Amino acid sequence: MKLKEIGEFGLIDLIRRKFPAKDKNLVLGIGDDAAIIKITPKRYLIFTTDALREGVHFDLSYYSYQEVGWKAMAANLSDVAAMGGIPTFGLISLGLPKNEKTEDVLKIYKGMNDLAKRYRCKLCGGDIFLSSEIIISITLLGETKPKFLVKRSRAKPGDLICVTGDLGQSQAGLEILKAKKPSKPGWLRKHLKPVPRINQARELVQTLNVTSMIDISDGFGSDLYHIAEESQVGALVFAGKIPISKSLLKMAKVLGKSPLDLALSSGEEYELLFTIKKGQEKKLKLLRRKAPDLKISVVGEIKNEKDGMKILDLKGNLKNLRRAGYSHF
Repeated sequence: MKLKEIGEFGLIDLIRRKFPAKDKNLVLGIGDDAAIIKITPKRYLIFTTDALREGVHFDLSYYSYQEVGWKAMAANLSDVAAMGGIPTFGLISLGLPKNEKTEDVLKIYKGMNDLAKRYRCKLCGGDIFLSSEIIISITLLGETKPKFLVKRSRAKPGDLICVTGDLGQSQAGLEILKAKKPSKPGWLRKHLKPVPRINQARELVQTLNVTSMIDISDGFGSDLYHIAEESQVGALVFAGKIPISKSLLKMAKVLGKSPLDLALSSGEEYELLFTIKKGQEKKLKLLRRKAPDLKISVVGEIKNEKDGMKILDLKGNLKNLRRAGYSHF
C-alpha cells in the first residue's frame, strides 16, 4: 500500500499498532499532541516534536526567515498548550544548504527564540546538517501536573464542543499570499506569525472541567475527527456558531470563497478545540470576565459514536461533517 492510499493518520495508526510502546512511566504515547512521561507522582513531562520543510510547509517568496523560525516554534508550543502544559526546554535541528547565508540562519533562530522567550522556554542545543533545502525540526519539553493533563480521548456524549478565538484566517491568508492578491493590515498575521495558546490553555484547565483538547493545526473538521476517534464518540456541530471574524468575511470575498468553508478547513490556526462537561456555563462566563482576551465559542455537542459526525448547516440541514483540513499525503 502506498502512503497516498493510507494517508498520514492511517500511517500513524499502523505504526502505533505495529510498534506499541510500553513502560510503567509512559502515561501517554502515540495518538495525541505529545507524549507524556511520569517523572514523579506529581509531575509529568511533556515530550513533543514537529518539523518544517522548505517548499512543503513554507515558501521564502512570502515568508521572512524570522517568520519561518517563529512558525516552527509556534507549532511545537501549541502541542504543549493542547496538553494543558507549560513549555520548558527545546532542542533545534537545522538542515541547511551550504550556500545559505549565515545571517539568514541567525534570523531563523531569532524567530524561534523570540517566541520561546515569551513563555520562558529555553533553547539549549540541537544539531545542524547539510540539506538541499531548509529543514527545521524542534523537540520540545514541557511539564504539567497530573490534574491539569488533558488528552484527546476523554470526551463523552453530552459534552460541549468549544473553540478559542476565530477560525479561518490562517488558510485565507495563505491563499491570498499564494494568489498574490492585495491584503489589508492584519490579514496575514494569523498565518505568518501565529500565537500558540499556552496561557489560555492554562486558564481553561485550571478553571473548567476540560474533558478533551487538541490544537487546531490540521483544520477544525480534521481535528474534531481526531478527538472523536480517540474518544470513540460522535459529534454535532452548529455551523452558525463557528466563530468567524469580520476580517475573514472580507478575505473570503477577495478569494471568492465561503468563509464557513475556510473556517472549517483552515490548518495552522493554533487555536484550541476542546470539550467540557455541561453545566459549566457560569464558570465559562466568569472565565471570560477574568480573561477578556480569551474568546471562547460553544460550537457543538459530543454525541454517541453511532450518531456519526454531523453538522447543522446555515439553512438548518443536517449533513455529514467533512474531514476537511491538511494532510501530508
